[in-house]
Amino acid sequence: MKKKICLSLFLLLYVLSAQAQKKRPEQNAETRFAVLMKELGESKDDTNKVYLLVELADYYWRTARANDSIIFYAENARQLARRLKFDKGYNEGTYNLCRIYVRNKMFDKARGLLSNLSTDQQSRLHIVIGENFLFRPALEKHDLDSAYKYFTRALTLANSVRSDRWKHESLIAMGKYYFSAGEFAKAKNSFHQIIADHQRNKDSAAEANIWSELGLYMPDTDSTLADQIEAHGNANKIYRALKDTVKVIETLGNMGGVYIYHAAFDTAKKIHLESLQLRKFAKIKKTFNDTRSLAWIAYAQGNFDESLEYTLDAEKNFREMGGKEDVVVNVILGTIYSENGDHQKSLMHLQKTEGTKLWRFYVARKIAEQYVHLKKPAEGINFINGFEKKYPPVSPADRESIAAAKGDCYAAMRDDLKAERYYLEMMKLDDEAQKLKSREVIVLPVYITGAEAYHKIADFYVSRGRFKAASNYIPKALNTASFSANQFYTQGLIRNLWRLQYKVDSANGDYATALHSYQRFVQLKDSIFDVNKTKQVLNLQVSFETKKKELDIEAKDAQIRAFEQNEKLRQANLQQEKFIRNITLGAAFIFLMLGALAYRQYRQKRKANTLIVSKNDQLHHVLKEKEWLLKEVHHRVKNNLHTIICLLESQATFLQNDALKAIENSQHRVYAMSLIHQKLYQTDNLQSIAMHQYLPEFICYLKDSFDLSQGIVFELNIDPVELEPSKAIPVALILNEAVTNSIKYAFPGSRKGKIRISLRLNQEEVELVVSDNGIGIPNDIKERKLNSLGVELIKGLSEDLNGKIEFENADGTKITLTFRFDSPEGPANRRYQLKESHTLL
Repeated sequence: MKKKICLSLFLLLYVLSAQAQKKRPEQNAETRFAVLMKELGESKDDTNKVYLLVELADYYWRTARANDSIIFYAENARQLARRLKFDKGYNEGTYNLCRIYVRNKMFDKARGLLSNLSTDQQSRLHIVIGENFLFRPALEKHDLDSAYKYFTRALTLANSVRSDRWKHESLIAMGKYYFSAGEFAKAKNSFHQIIADHQRNKDSAAEANIWSELGLYMPDTDSTLADQIEAHGNANKIYRALKDTVKVIETLGNMGGVYIYHAAFDTAKKIHLESLQLRKFAKIKKTFNDTRSLAWIAYAQGNFDESLEYTLDAEKNFREMGGKEDVVVNVILGTIYSENGDHQKSLMHLQKTEGTKLWRFYVARKIAEQYVHLKKPAEGINFINGFEKKYPPVSPADRESIAAAKGDCYAAMRDDLKAERYYLEMMKLDDEAQKLKSREVIVLPVYITGAEAYHKIADFYVSRGRFKAASNYIPKALNTASFSANQFYTQGLIRNLWRLQYKVDSANGDYATALHSYQRFVQLKDSIFDVNKTKQVLNLQVSFETKKKELDIEAKDAQIRAFEQNEKLRQANLQQEKFIRNITLGAAFIFLMLGALAYRQYRQKRKANTLIVSKNDQLHHVLKEKEWLLKEVHHRVKNNLHTIICLLESQATFLQNDALKAIENSQHRVYAMSLIHQKLYQTDNLQSIAMHQYLPEFICYLKDSFDLSQGIVFELNIDPVELEPSKAIPVALILNEAVTNSIKYAFPGSRKGKIRISLRLNQEEVELVVSDNGIGIPNDIKERKLNSLGVELIKGLSEDLNGKIEFENADGTKITLTFRFDSPEGPANRRYQLKESHTLL
């Protein structure tokens, strides 16, 4: 009954809890970092905790947070994984630890991690260490040699354990190395080896991925353009065959980027529009990658109105996808406002992206330009000096950007000596940057390198009336084939170059050429800044700012709604907690009542058990008293029988011949009964006599009584049979008569002989056999009417047992008694019954 009540209560609580869960409103999505920290705090020391620690280390790596945090979480993941013998977790923790050591130039510690790893994981870490040398900005020979050493070792290790995965990763790393070293044929061969493996394995998706990586890591120059487009095209073709729309869109984006970099803006626009259509067809909501690229293309072509429209679309979609402030959108807006002459707005948008790693030096140079246009060159030089101190430039391209920004500021401050010095430094660095960019495996079209640098120094010389010096730079800048490593020409840049060429031609008196240059300048200027387009751009700027404010308002409204939702959630949680508390209190009360009832029943049961135990003790005590009384009876009977024996023995001293023999026989019979009573009171079992103990002792008594010096030997074969006293006494008396007769009559003339006595239990019958090898008896002794008390006693006692007596004359006398075995109820016989029952089975 209690179990049913408890089960019903449990089910009630379960249903109420389920209803409470249904009433709980959905929580707003937390940031992944907050979720990770919460789960880590609640986790146990298991493999899931290892994954959490690894993910936190990776999170800090990706967000460029504190190095100490990466080391802390990665090391904890390794230690826990080692205790759990969790190889995968140990490998990932070691990987995160290795790359942070490498980034901090702690190469000894990084190499120290290799010894405890499997061979394939050693290959992985060799790649990590090697890439640190490969991606150093200057691409110096000793760095490239170090990278090659690690990549070669990684490939050897991978091949030694036949790891296709790390063999392919090693070959990709080798391909990057060969590109950086200018060995394009070897680089492409490394990628083609992987492609051939995937083709043999008929793994089309993996093959497409390698084609895509080949296109991405190939340096972006005129000589590699066809190879880049072929690689991305092959990947796109395979993905289309696999109907992998997401990957098709990705490869289209990669091809579009290549065409933008080579100023093939119409082709790039067509590709990105196709990508947008595929996104809509596949119902992919994320579109800002394509709209940002289309905004760049429109800006480069001088279509600022179209660029603003795409920028607004990108900004809106970025926020719909959960973003807050799009760095790329702010960069595009900064450049558009700068071209359109609104330098204050340009500065505002550019400052929002200051310090962003990918655009860092491009944005810094553009900010300095806005200070110059706003006639604040001193602020510009202070900004660029502070920026240089905060982010020291390493690569020639980054140093070139800093030199260009300083040249612009000092030129605006009319400090021509410093301005020219920095412009010339810019040009010197431009040569280095051009050479490096033809070998860089990751290139961005946002450096000053190339035509823009030539335009800056030429503009400085023209503004100072040094037309001859300017003429050394303008023709090369106008030739798009001059800068194989950077062909990102915007319409605004080409327009400004033709303006400078017009001024140089005019100053040199070459008016025909000057007129041609001026016409090109006006043509480009009108295409960008005609009256209608200017109005349209202004209207779009107003519209854009309005829509952006609307987006900001929507964002704030969303924050308010989120706050209200959180408040509702908090209230709901409070209500739920109150509800659960009430359920808990109610359940506690019910359990308390059940506990009280259970305790009451326990007390009653304990009281009853105590009473039962007391009664049992009393009964046991009474039983013991009865047993002792019965033992006392047996003891007194035995004493009385011994008294009779003593009386008979005393009487025998006055008798002779037959009378004496009769007295002696009676003594033996009385002793047989006396010994049984003695056995009964000497044992704990009053119900039965152990015949295998009793018979040998009785035979010894008979042997001693007759003083058998003539050499009669007894052979006993007695089974462990227990008989109740009512049967044990007749058996003992029969045995006494049979053995006595054999001793007296079987061996006349002091003959030697043997008397055999056996007592066996055959299933439900007991068989007593007494035999000798003496002179024997008549065969018909059983039917004769003999004047022998012994024989008559044997017959009478066998009838008392409901048994069967047989006399045989076969090499002596053999007397066989069989009777039914009825097991006594004593403990010993119960044990014997179980044994026999088991034997009968």
